[in-house]
Amino acid sequence: MTRLRAWIVRHWQLKLTALAFAVGLWLFVATEERSEAVYTVPIDLVDQPPDVQVSSIAVETVIVRVEGRRSLLRQLHEEDFRAAVSLKNARPGRFVARIDADQVEAPAGVRIVRVTPNEIRVTIEAR
Repeated sequence: MTRLRAWIVRHWQLKLTALAFAVGLWLFVATEERSEAVYTVPIDLVDQPPDVQVSSIAVETVIVRVEGRRSLLRQLHEEDFRAAVSLKNARPGRFVARIDADQVEAPAGVRIVRVTPNEIRVTIEAR
């Protein structure tokens, strides 16, 4: 028991200072204010079959509402996000693709809250 007590008591000022810094850092990170922001993100059409081409797209951008630490959101730009829409199963004619929060790539620490519009209409033609 005396060994443990001696280990705890030795350099107690340094240990107390380290504990105070750790608690202060935890409070800073845990209480930093979260905020929301809105970004206009271009739609990226991916997985296009080789035998078709896109003749028109109803909208070329989506509005992405995100949540994250205020300090992080201030540093972000629209280029930091990517809204990928797969045309893998597209056939000639009208194609409606849903855009969910899962399809928008965002930096770490950012959560996608909403994507508007949540679907796009694409007209596909055979090559």
